[in-house]
Amino acid sequence: MTTLRPIFLAATLLAGALVGCSGAGLLGTDYNNIEYLCCDWGPAMTLPSPTNATAQFNDAEDEVYFLKQITSGRSKSVSIYLCKMKADGSGKSEIKELWHNPNHPIDTQAQSTWMDVNRKTHKIAFSITYAGSDITGLWTMKLDGSELKRIITPRNVDGRLQAIDCPSWTPDGQRIVWGESLRGSVTNWSRINICDADGMDPKRISDGPEDCQPHVSPDGQRIAFIHWIVKGDIHDSWLWLMDIDGINQRPLPNPSAQKEWSAQAHWGIYPAWSTDGNSVLLTGMTGMIVDTKTGKHLLLGQPETNGKRYTYGWPHWGRNGLVGFTVGGILVTDLKLKEAKFIGSSRLVECSGKAEADRW
Repeated sequence: MTTLRPIFLAATLLAGALVGCSGAGLLGTDYNNIEYLCCDWGPAMTLPSPTNATAQFNDAEDEVYFLKQITSGRSKSVSIYLCKMKADGSGKSEIKELWHNPNHPIDTQAQSTWMDVNRKTHKIAFSITYAGSDITGLWTMKLDGSELKRIITPRNVDGRLQAIDCPSWTPDGQRIVWGESLRGSVTNWSRINICDADGMDPKRISDGPEDCQPHVSPDGQRIAFIHWIVKGDIHDSWLWLMDIDGINQRPLPNPSAQKEWSAQAHWGIYPAWSTDGNSVLLTGMTGMIVDTKTGKHLLLGQPETNGKRYTYGWPHWGRNGLVGFTVGGILVTDLKLKEAKFIGSSRLVECSGKAEADRW
């Protein structure tokens, strides 16, 4: 079985909707191009008020935190915001503008951003791969948008620019695991690294040649990641595990595989741990839940919404289901991988003077 490379695995979903005007009308009309980016579950948060100097958190309720990019059609100005909303897509609010007019906006045609929320420290780690040099790299900030800091700036490696993606916190919030590759047409060069929460003491814990998309287990002891096997023009994705310090790297067998040479391939990408640490979700042409002890496929599903089936990408597993960014917006899927709902859709919106509506 042939597995497509990750950039092609996110299905092309809803095209940008035109609200309040036709495409031809845009030539003479100001509009906002609204693009939803990476997301993750986090504790519900009430922002500071005159009576409370700090944000208040409710761990019993989950909200979705996400990045949003707004480009003005007429002025060409670009703003990138940290936002949040409820699990059903209601209550959307902008927490803070992170950047205004970066030297190049985020490229949303590929997996350019990734976000991971740490519930213990109420902090976010996120990466930006394809954008201007002033915003690419690995960043951290608090859930209220304060203390934004770039902890790792991309460097040149062998004449190519480093690409950093898929950051994943250890549960205690003290370290971050992240993927490293090289931009451009470079194959057989992707590694996994770990660093302190402030970006110090970075260490390579996987030598590849194609190891990527790490995700730390809920107990902080293991890392699930994708190990690519290349045979000619065939790329098979194998689900591998390793200890948090990089030792004991091993493939998770696939008892249902039909070919001997690919007996350990699971044909999925972007592993996401279940909250109990007993299984991992893989995405691909369908969703797949894998038992982390036996490698057995526990569940296969391709979620539907409005009678159409979708492949969601870059997911996080929470108590309310799965949330992930996919081309076209943010998708929430139930834990049985049957039903999906768009809770945020990228779109073109004609500016009508109603600022709140124009921004979503």
